[in-house]
Amino acid sequence: MTDTVDPARAAIEEDLQSVPFLDGVEKRYWRVVRVDFPMLLVAVTTGDGRELGMRLDVSGYPTDAPAGTPWNIGTNEPLELAALPSGSAAQTVFRSEWSRINGWTPYMATERLLIQGDHPQWGSQHPERAWNPSRTITFYLSELHKELRSCTMPETAA
Repeated sequence: MTDTVDPARAAIEEDLQSVPFLDGVEKRYWRVVRVDFPMLLVAVTTGDGRELGMRLDVSGYPTDAPAGTPWNIGTNEPLELAALPSGSAAQTVFRSEWSRINGWTPYMATERLLIQGDHPQWGSQHPERAWNPSRTITFYLSELHKELRSCTMPETAA
């Protein structure tokens, strides 16, 4: 009997080895913490040089956009509200009226929960920023990194 590889798993593994993805790693825009398919744990660098952990559900990838949750890498749990980034872009990306009820999922045109739920029209309204099956994990992380460049992470207790 031959084991079949999940096409989403094969696609994400290939994209994690791509030159554009590895270029982002080299530039310290993001890094992979752990792959436990269909979950991908990454750290995305914010404007102050610290990192925001993100747990991404990549099931159905690349047909389905990743679904991200801010994540505490140390405790392996969802990030608490007080630990979310701050700054002008943070208020847009982690919108209190939407993100709060969706596990602080980023409010971006690349986000699965948003485009499959509240804003399915974003693909046609914002094609330059919206997810489509030709996009890669590099695109998702690049969009998130762009938003976080003006953000800072809160000081953590020593």
